[in-house]
Amino acid sequence: MKKVTINKYGEKVSTEVNEEISTEKHGGHTVRSGRKIVDRSKIGQIKAKSEIGEKLPNQYTGHTYKNEPEKFRLDAHKLIYHLDRVLEWQKEERIAPVQIDMGLTKFCNVACVYCIGVTQGGMTKGEMIEPSALLRFISDCGRLGVRAIGFIGDGEPTLNPGLHDAVVLAKKLGIDTGMATNGLLLDMDRAHDMLRDMTFIRINLSAGDAKGFQKIHQVKADQFDVLLEKIMTLVRIKKENNYKCTIGLQMVLIPENFDQVIMLSKLGADLGVEYLQIKQCSDTEYKELGIDPADYKKVENDLREAETFSNKDYLVKVKWNKIDIMGETNIYKGGYRKYDICYGTPFLGQISGNGDVYPCGPFFGKKRFYMGNINKESYYDIVKSDRYWEVQEDIIKNVDVHYDCTVGCRQDYINKFLWDTKNPPEHINFL
Repeated sequence: MKKVTINKYGEKVSTEVNEEISTEKHGGHTVRSGRKIVDRSKIGQIKAKSEIGEKLPNQYTGHTYKNEPEKFRLDAHKLIYHLDRVLEWQKEERIAPVQIDMGLTKFCNVACVYCIGVTQGGMTKGEMIEPSALLRFISDCGRLGVRAIGFIGDGEPTLNPGLHDAVVLAKKLGIDTGMATNGLLLDMDRAHDMLRDMTFIRINLSAGDAKGFQKIHQVKADQFDVLLEKIMTLVRIKKENNYKCTIGLQMVLIPENFDQVIMLSKLGADLGVEYLQIKQCSDTEYKELGIDPADYKKVENDLREAETFSNKDYLVKVKWNKIDIMGETNIYKGGYRKYDICYGTPFLGQISGNGDVYPCGPFFGKKRFYMGNINKESYYDIVKSDRYWEVQEDIIKNVDVHYDCTVGCRQDYINKFLWDTKNPPEHINFL
């Protein structure tokens, strides 16, 4: 029962001391709310009751659940679930990546106006990782202990004919796979293979109607309905067969599609996908895409509203940690990272769609950081080579993350975590 009084300082004080278990005789001084406190010796002996049926303290009748489990962690990292690999790294062992993000091609069937892949060594029609080399790579990942592979790279993965066989092999080897795709060329004859064996399929869709789709993705407007039909078919097949694969959407936020945020958020719910993530547009160190992070303030109200479309079956997640970088987030403050050294590349490797192995996507095409090519050599041998680790050391010693790197990079989340492990505060034993 709440009781409001005015204390001796003239301040309004609200307490919930139940009269049945209260006392003024406690051998102590008067506190700011007065002298009356709970007599701990009476807890459990006298059955206190709430006048309005609320649960009272110290009834010990079991848990009250106030927090929904976090189904998808889209604006943070999950490296804390791989502490065995972190401990090996701390011992300066030559570790295998936990995850690899890779392109499968260096070309695409659409021309998204925000495509950072265009800046990463350019696009060449027909250039790809050869299907036989891709299967060898998957086997090498199994030998190394790689735990996940994201077909998330510079080109469109569905243009590589080896995609589906690679997914099937990875599943057999215990490697999780996921894919980011524009979705227009999804082979629906292999839909069961994808949904059975992949962890997620994420459709890159940055518009909520046909007109916006044509403007942002630079394809014919009628392809918008083609894509929606494929998404709905995937959702239907997943549900009919109880496949575990997560189907989601991703919107890359740029000024040209600010007006599409609400429409796309509603559309995602109608399509039956499990989430829509709205992310910043990562730009290069030369600002080649012309992105000004300050512009995101103009759409903040729409982003907040978009998140209200979330329900138990559908999540709209704005990646605030990277959208609000000009303010302060978990990883940015005033436009600068909250860490000074990149330690994350050994944990999260990246491979270009032509097979070139680099420590991260923004280094594609920069020969200083070239590690090898999986079309020409074994990925297992590349990871075990001195060259691979010389490049990793070069990054730690010489790369300035505030000036040499893409803003909003892939490793930001894990880099902040690893930076903190390398730079502990004082008195760490006082938890």
